[in-house]
Amino acid sequence: MNSQNAEGKLQGFLDILEKQINLVGQQSETVEWRHRIATELMATVEKLLRTLALTMRDRMISITSSNGTELGLAVRQAGNQSQETVTLQQSKTQMELKWAGAPGQKNEGFTLAGLLTYQGMSPILDGAGRVEAPAWDEIGRTGKWTREPGRPSYRVLSPVVSAFISDPNPQALDLSASICFSHPVPEKKTDLRLLCAYWEPGSRRWATDGCTLQKLNATTTRCQCNHLTSFAVLMAFYELEDWTLDVITKVGLVISLLCLLLAIITFLFCRTLKGPRTTIHLHLCLALFIAYSVFLTGTSSTGNRVVCGVVAGLLHYFFLAAFCWMCLEGAELYLLVVQVFTPHGLRRRYMFLLGYGVPALIVGISATTYSQGYGTARHCWLSLEKQFIWSFLAPVCIIIAVNAVIFVVTVWKLSLKFADINPDMSQLKKLRVLTITAIAQLCVLGTTWIFGMFQFNQRSLVASYIFTILNSLQGLFIFLLHCLLKKQVRDEYRRWLSCGGIKRAAKSSEFSSSITITRQGLQRSQESGW
Repeated sequence: MNSQNAEGKLQGFLDILEKQINLVGQQSETVEWRHRIATELMATVEKLLRTLALTMRDRMISITSSNGTELGLAVRQAGNQSQETVTLQQSKTQMELKWAGAPGQKNEGFTLAGLLTYQGMSPILDGAGRVEAPAWDEIGRTGKWTREPGRPSYRVLSPVVSAFISDPNPQALDLSASICFSHPVPEKKTDLRLLCAYWEPGSRRWATDGCTLQKLNATTTRCQCNHLTSFAVLMAFYELEDWTLDVITKVGLVISLLCLLLAIITFLFCRTLKGPRTTIHLHLCLALFIAYSVFLTGTSSTGNRVVCGVVAGLLHYFFLAAFCWMCLEGAELYLLVVQVFTPHGLRRRYMFLLGYGVPALIVGISATTYSQGYGTARHCWLSLEKQFIWSFLAPVCIIIAVNAVIFVVTVWKLSLKFADINPDMSQLKKLRVLTITAIAQLCVLGTTWIFGMFQFNQRSLVASYIFTILNSLQGLFIFLLHCLLKKQVRDEYRRWLSCGGIKRAAKSSEFSSSITITRQGLQRSQESGW
């Protein structure tokens, strides 16, 4: 094959390659799908370039496509040991390859050394994890994550390059490759460092073993590796933990658990609080109490994949149950206002079906569809991958929206009753208080998660503090709204305390009387001569 014909075929090959890369980048598929297609594409490209190189003689080829993809090939006949080092220079990358040979390869040598710099591949592989990073063990033998202090997120800083030789199994050779990357100036952050990484086709993640980084300057990085594959320079952003948020969360949850426990006791034993609304309050507190207890004791149990998944599933279920009981409260309030003269309320079996059955259905479907979404390497909660977090956020948003409509209709109906009829004013006053309380509860349970949604895409410190403070103190707010702010509950508390005081006074009086009687008996005995 003459040189012009060979270069023409390679130029057309690069044009087709760029179209395929652009097509993959434009697809609105999952990250896993893009990584899989990119891995297959890079493997296919290397095989085709090895095949094309067999038709060429000793020469150096350098081709650049119109969009910036660059290909450098060094071809030589087998057994030609005239060069111990092969250098391929491109606009943004340079490779120096030393081949010392290995047992069984001394007399053969490689006939091809290639360097392909992809244009458009970096955004496709961006966001992939790292094999040594906290990630679930693909083999699954240990059932554990391997962790390092502070889980980083990775971004591809340099172009992605493929370095290859004619031997399809270069790991069997004693190779030493030095690849120099030109890249933009990385952000100046104390929690950032650069890594020389290669693409691991099996796990479709970045790996760093066998590669060392030699920093030259702000825009140039040299990577020294003992094997060949696809390489890039990564930026590792280490998320710094805010210990203040952790302290606020734990203190707030402890306060909430104590308040929820008091509320549960109140709803169980307070004689003036009987009816469907009290049942709803009780089970709302029970769901939150269990959810907070699991969160406080198990959300950091990331060492075991199974345990962490179970913890995440329990949190998913009980937080959804809390919101379902909140939706029931809105429905009960609506029935009380609409049927003010015949307030039958919701049937108990329907309450339990919606309060506990619907969350079980959602969690069951979610676990069946994507069980890997329960538990991450950092927290035992729902994963952001494949938008799995929306199996929780979607029902929550729907419940908040439904309750908002119910409350608006309730307030409107209540205002009409005030204007058009002459009902029992004490009953309307009671409904007005219930409406205000329910709206306040909507703010307590709904607004906190609205602030939480701002953290999934771009973390804001202000939103984090607001979300942490409000969310960790929900139990306190519920106890204030449904217990301390109700006069009949405060009167019941006084009665409990007063009954306890009377009983203690009675016991003290009985004890004093028994002492007095004993003393009088002794005196009479002494007087009678006993």
